[in-house]
Amino acid sequence: MGADGQQGPAGERPRAGRVEVERARVAVTPLYLSFTAVSELDPEVTDEVLAAVLGTMSLRQRAGYAGRLTEFAAAHRARLERLFAAYGQGSAITVHGRYLLLHSATSIAVLERLLAAPDELREAWDAAALPPAWLDGLTTAWNAPA
Repeated sequence: MGADGQQGPAGERPRAGRVEVERARVAVTPLYLSFTAVSELDPEVTDEVLAAVLGTMSLRQRAGYAGRLTEFAAAHRARLERLFAAYGQGSAITVHGRYLLLHSATSIAVLERLLAAPDELREAWDAAALPPAWLDGLTTAWNAPA
């Protein structure tokens, strides 16, 4: 990235800053709350997950991410409702740590990236040293038959 804050070489994905993470949290929280109750994931972990999600995008993509999340939630509303009912808070499977992300507003952002940029998400996830079981559990839940 150049000194003027513009993106450098094609494909460069600079590390997400605190303000970008906060913007993502503000964008995703009301979407999440439209499906389920308050998030139970530790705020620090939430920031780490959102930083990994944002790490899959260029600066230009990040600028429009709030709109992209809204479009994703609208396009997949019925599937997300089923997902949170089956695996979210109050379901029979909530005790399993592999589905922990479904107790977090970050789940919407992670699911959007799983569909839009799965390889980049796995790379950013590994780089952030986040538990692989969380991502695997969310992937399994998303791909489960309706």
